[in-house]
Amino acid sequence: MSAVPRRPRHGIARPRTTRPASRIEKPATEQQPTLPPSDGTEPLLYTAEQAAELLQVRPSWLRRKAAARAVPCRYVGKHLRFSRADIAAIADASAQGPRQP
Repeated sequence: MSAVPRRPRHGIARPRTTRPASRIEKPATEQQPTLPPSDGTEPLLYTAEQAAELLQVRPSWLRRKAAARAVPCRYVGKHLRFSRADIAAIADASAQGPRQP
């Protein structure tokens, strides 16, 4: 019978590991560039409620279409957001031409 390593039981202290290098703060000269300051006129990304207000639709309709991937959108983590280009694309996609007789 070969010896199989056993998993530690609950309550047994495990050795502490050091933090990964990515979490260590970098000197100011090596930090990533930041976004330019906003002039306060428009947000970078819109919530579903803000985008729905611009499109004059219900937020629930917009969330449902976004979940089905029927309209362009972005997920920042698990948060639904819309860019100005996404909102324009939704409006353009819904345009209908005149009826042909």
